[in-house]
Amino acid sequence: MVKLHTDTLIKPDMKAVLERTHISADLYGFLLPILEAVSNAMHGIEARFKSDAETNGEVEISITNLNDPKNLLIGITDNGIGLNDENYNSFKTPFSGLKLKQKGRGFGRFIAFKVFSRILYSSRYEEKASEKVRTFRFDITKQNELIYHDGDPDFKHNGLRVEYDSPLENWSNEIGGLTKEDVSDAIGSHFLPFFLYKWLPKITIKYDNDAPEDITSHFRDIFVESESGTITCQIEGKEEQIEYSLTKIPKTRSFKNHCLLFAAADRIVGKPRDLTNILGQPHFTDANDKNYIVIAVVRSAAFESRLNDARTGITLSPKVIEEIVGAVSNVIQKGEKTQVDKIKKTQARRLDEALRENPILRIGLKGQSISDYVSGKPNNWTNQQFVSDLAIHRYRASRDLSKEIASAAQSSDEYTENIRDIVKKIDDNNKEALAEYVVHRKKVIELVEAARRYGDDGKHAPEDVIHDLVFKRFSDSVKTDYFEHNLWLIDDALAFLPYVSSDRTMHGGRRKKGNKVADLAFFDESLVLGDNDGTTITIIEFKRPSRDDYRFGNDKSDPVLQVINTLEQATQSGGISKTDGTHFAFDGVVRRFAYIIADITPTLKTVLRTHDFKNDWNPKIFCRYRDNEEIFIQAMGYDTLVENAKKRNQAFFSVLFDE
Repeated sequence: MVKLHTDTLIKPDMKAVLERTHISADLYGFLLPILEAVSNAMHGIEARFKSDAETNGEVEISITNLNDPKNLLIGITDNGIGLNDENYNSFKTPFSGLKLKQKGRGFGRFIAFKVFSRILYSSRYEEKASEKVRTFRFDITKQNELIYHDGDPDFKHNGLRVEYDSPLENWSNEIGGLTKEDVSDAIGSHFLPFFLYKWLPKITIKYDNDAPEDITSHFRDIFVESESGTITCQIEGKEEQIEYSLTKIPKTRSFKNHCLLFAAADRIVGKPRDLTNILGQPHFTDANDKNYIVIAVVRSAAFESRLNDARTGITLSPKVIEEIVGAVSNVIQKGEKTQVDKIKKTQARRLDEALRENPILRIGLKGQSISDYVSGKPNNWTNQQFVSDLAIHRYRASRDLSKEIASAAQSSDEYTENIRDIVKKIDDNNKEALAEYVVHRKKVIELVEAARRYGDDGKHAPEDVIHDLVFKRFSDSVKTDYFEHNLWLIDDALAFLPYVSSDRTMHGGRRKKGNKVADLAFFDESLVLGDNDGTTITIIEFKRPSRDDYRFGNDKSDPVLQVINTLEQATQSGGISKTDGTHFAFDGVVRRFAYIIADITPTLKTVLRTHDFKNDWNPKIFCRYRDNEEIFIQAMGYDTLVENAKKRNQAFFSVLFDE
């Protein structure tokens, strides 16, 4: 008989696992070990009291020296089943099966070492009808992680106490700014799902020598479910049911605005999604002039399988999150129709006032009343956004007017009468506004020309000057009004694309190593022939005027390579985060265009020639379509940019300035 050789797995290197685990450096991240300890306490209470857990269970949180990192001590004590042999064996097993049955991950006790360096466990429990105790210090930096103590727990009932002290140095600033109100609110809101659709034991929190505060009673009166239901959502090609629960609570310092919370394993995961931009206001006001906010909690079986081990996030694509947020926001708006109607009336009144000063924009309404027009727009739109939208509609209406003129010219018999009818549509205000806009364009072109000239120090003005003139850096079209940019300098069509990002990363945060940041990026979701949804991405890269140190194949000095890398990163990211926190997603077929705005100096010409760019049809503009990356790139000098802008506006300049 052949003898089989066997072996055993080596336990996970939990220090290495922790190093790869990220928690947010804020109040929630700091409290995460405490929240995990309370969750574990509830499991112990449920194991002991079963159906009477809500009535008989108690969890005591004690915090001494809240703002003193050196002397801070936090304890969580429960009256559950305690750390008996079964629970102790599970405790010693990372990612244990027992925790998975309880919707846990068996990882929460390790998360504590991301915040604290000293952790003490003490427990009283029954084993085979006799009372036993366990007290030990837990330290994953030691060879033997469990260091036993001889002392008894300082409580007499069955249960478990966890004590945290000696926080890591990087938490000192956060600890110094903690307030009792914020800590209590954060703990209460974390267990919001339990208030809405499950049970909670009595949870108290005690600061130093203060009287204990009953968190459960306090928040049970606040977190009352006002509505619930289900929505459906496509997640990775499968239709999933998403359950939602809504609650209305008074606006406080800790609960400032409408938000949506994701729940998994019966607790809140991640940070709230602010619904202010969708609902139109951070809070509503009731009939008694009291401010209140709406909180939505969503949960799904699909979330459970996508919850990370640290239970700090759910793996969902930005598009799915946006879809869920939109669907739940629609539910809230239907339930808060009275509040939404008030917002719409305010928007309509303010827009009416704006149109009295700018009557030329009324043509953009296309016969709609202001109320009907406003009703179809987002609740958070300001007058600037309405004016920008109407300006675009007015531009399109002007093109329709041009078509009418062309049509009238085809019929010589009716030409005179038709032209008179059309001219009636152009009032004096329109003519005056057009004249002002033509003067504005002429001045902008002059500023671009001035920016290219040598300054007193003998150096050219940096490309940032021209960049800001075209579109303000570090901003996007969410914050930049239609009349605050001059994208027409490059191409009039660019001014009407739905989203523009200037000098910003795809993720919307600070620039990190390896990030490719385009000077200007344009994103346009549109319908291509057939049934495929597609997206146009256009990148504009500005270079310093007269620069002449370009090198082929060098990522820092080859603008063609820079454009390609930036576009590839944009495509791979699947979208871009806007400045208002929302996400502009693009999927499917992607059409890619790029402009390089730089003086065509000898070294740049060499780089372009090496990349096989041609300038056959216009000697001042180099272009090439790259088959592998499917990108069409044009390179032109600042002189060509100015020249083309003048040509596009020459007819207007001739009429107004006799040029």
